[in-house]
Amino acid sequence: MKSKFISIFIAGLLCLNFAQAQNVPRALGKSDSVFFSQSYPFILPVWGSKVHDAKIRLPYPVGIMFNSLVGTQNLSLSDMALGFGRFSNPNGPTMIDVSDIIEFNDISAQTSTFNMRVDAWVLPFLNIYGIFGQTKKADINVNLIKPFPLDVTTEVSGTYIGYGAMTAGAIGPLFISLDVNRTYNYNPRLKDPAKVFISGLRTGPVFQVKNKPGMNFSLWTGAMYSHFNGETNGNIPALELAPDAPGRIEEMQDQLNGWYDGLSPVDKLKYALVYNKLNEGLTNISEGISDGYIQYEFNKEITKPWNMLVGAQWQINYRWQVRAEAQFLGDRTAGLFSLNYRFGIKGKNWFSE
Repeated sequence: MKSKFISIFIAGLLCLNFAQAQNVPRALGKSDSVFFSQSYPFILPVWGSKVHDAKIRLPYPVGIMFNSLVGTQNLSLSDMALGFGRFSNPNGPTMIDVSDIIEFNDISAQTSTFNMRVDAWVLPFLNIYGIFGQTKKADINVNLIKPFPLDVTTEVSGTYIGYGAMTAGAIGPLFISLDVNRTYNYNPRLKDPAKVFISGLRTGPVFQVKNKPGMNFSLWTGAMYSHFNGETNGNIPALELAPDAPGRIEEMQDQLNGWYDGLSPVDKLKYALVYNKLNEGLTNISEGISDGYIQYEFNKEITKPWNMLVGAQWQINYRWQVRAEAQFLGDRTAGLFSLNYRFGIKGKNWFSE
């Protein structure tokens, strides 16, 4: 019989935000002679007028990008600890190390998320940006094989903010870009935000459309590296864990007893203290279900942090671009769709003299 006891382990797993919009630069194409006969009209990027004088068409310096992403991220957990507390007691619970008796098989997070990114080219080769996003839905799938088999899916949502930078350039029809960013992911069940670091390297050709200087198509391939802070802690209210308590709490204790009874005499001696503490904690919760909660702590990691990616972009004109990207291999499988609008702030170009 499935138990909601597992939800204390997976409540904080929405740590990895999949929707870090990696900005692949547009081609730095040539435009008509009328544009280059005039002075560079925007304050950014710094030294933009010098690039303009070289008759290289820079992208509009400021952009607003909207991104939508669906994907799956595999995770692994270690160093698990649990505590049973009361909200009315300001002192936190004593944590119980359950690392030796907890074993997960496959843990994956399937997510649907969107974000908005505002960026600016501060130098002709350097772009900085900020991100704000919302995870609409994340189905966390956990397969527990110790101390008892259990498959559970839970749904978690949250928000995130972050910042990043990208350096980019072009050699003939080929571009290359390196992007790094960090986000802070907030969830009501987590005590501290999950910090995520992502970097990506992309390169590929740009194909100009004849007689339409503002339109082109880009293709790219590359690699991405993902990392997040390993420590996670939070709590889950007992009423959410077992809304039909105390019956559900009794089921949890029966499952725990069944696991312990099946141990060898040596393992019973080894795990007797942990078993007794868990049983005592569940009993305390059943006696104060409306006030109780379970505290959890664990380390998480991505076993295979590197993954491959391929993508394409249609630049409709100098202001509008549409792009799509697929991420695969490693522990990540995802699809990203983006819509980008670009503009400039007119004024004397910084450091133009």
